Amino acid sequence: MSSFTVGGLSTGVDYNELIEKLIEIKRRPIQILESKKSSYNDKLSSYGELSSNLSALKSSAEKLKTTSSFYVKTASVSDEDVLDASATGTASSGNYSISVTSLASEEKQVHNGTGLTASSDVVNNSGSDKTFQYTYAGTQRTLSVADGSTLDDLRNLIIDDSDNPGVNATVVNDGTNYRLIITGNDTGAENTISVDAGTTLDGNGGTVNFTAGAFEEKKTAKDADFTVDGLQISRSTNAIGDVIEGVTLNLKTENSSAIVSVSADNDAIKEQIEGFVTAYNDMMSFFSTNMSYDSETEESGALSGESTARNIQNRLRSIISGSVQGLSGSLSVLAEIGITTDYETGNLKINSSILDTKLGSNLDDVADLFKDGTNGIATQIHKYISETTSSVDGAITLRKDGLQDVIDNIADTIKGMEYRLDKAEVDLVRKFTALETTVSSFNTIGNFLGNFSATA
Repeated sequence: MSSFTVGGLSTGVDYNELIEKLIEIKRRPIQILESKKSSYNDKLSSYGELSSNLSALKSSAEKLKTTSSFYVKTASVSDEDVLDASATGTASSGNYSISVTSLASEEKQVHNGTGLTASSDVVNNSGSDKTFQYTYAGTQRTLSVADGSTLDDLRNLIIDDSDNPGVNATVVNDGTNYRLIITGNDTGAENTISVDAGTTLDGNGGTVNFTAGAFEEKKTAKDADFTVDGLQISRSTNAIGDVIEGVTLNLKTENSSAIVSVSADNDAIKEQIEGFVTAYNDMMSFFSTNMSYDSETEESGALSGESTARNIQNRLRSIISGSVQGLSGSLSVLAEIGITTDYETGNLKINSSILDTKLGSNLDDVADLFKDGTNGIATQIHKYISETTSSVDGAITLRKDGLQDVIDNIADTIKGMEYRLDKAEVDLVRKFTALETTVSSFNTIGNFLGNFSATA
């Protein structure tokens, strides 16, 4: 709005109020456009919410669409002092006999500590740099030990070496001496430690002896030795995930045995199915709220009349209610496992008793109903949502882009109309000011003539 004002002293007319009313009338088309813009912004926001709900449904479907994610397996151990075990969905149910002969271990080399009564004792007082050389897992390192270096300095030199091949160094007090301990970070027979001949900290010329003869192997690097159902196996680690498919073993005690039992966790599988149903129902509730029309209030949801949203709703319903073709098992529709549609709300409901029975007696058929690579319900839902929400050419992305274009065009139109309206207001002020000036002039002339006539 213009800041100009025009008085009405000569005419007695309130031009400012008159201009305001005229501009208000001229502003009505802008108000209509602003209302449309707000409506389109509501649609845009609702499509964002739709994407979020679809993402939640996609995540729940992902838990059911593959063998490894659908099947939840649990592993129990007859003696947990012997080993721990865990299982993924790819594990086969059954019992496995595990006998542990020896555990994998890391190497530990311990210095004798001769002559070291504190960690701050100098190990090189020769007047020149010396070397400490060692090999770990086939990689040799030669470290330069500066004159005046202490035991702590040597420890830090090993730890802070940028090319440290995988050892740790500590200093401990055995009650008499301070001793350097070098420990391999990895278990396995290949991960040995040796102090090599290139070490010139040899106990001569003001140095402390750190050659091989001053170290004792307190722990030997070795592989784990064990059997699975009588088959002899060796591994460099006690955490073993490549022997029984889908099962990870963590060996704990040597010369001991235990039975590992793997079975399906039907309760956990049921929870995943229930989560999928909940996510689907949340999706349907969103559609119901945002696509409805209230005839009494004549108010519509933000996505009412939106064909993109309607198509998504219909496609999801079609997948859920459809028959899965090509399965070899006895199941082909969700209703056969106790999941049916409430036709008043469109939501799914679960008959828990039927679902429990099918999970107990037809688990693999239930799995195929969801996870079949081509036609499984979870597979179809996951694929459709991925396509629909694609940031490149998904239906929602394209519709949001279209809505944004409309919003931008309306904004540009409003901007142009506001500019013309401002000019119109300025023009009205100018015209009424001119009119007031003209009337004032006539009044002045009239007054002059009236005064002249009275004196003539």
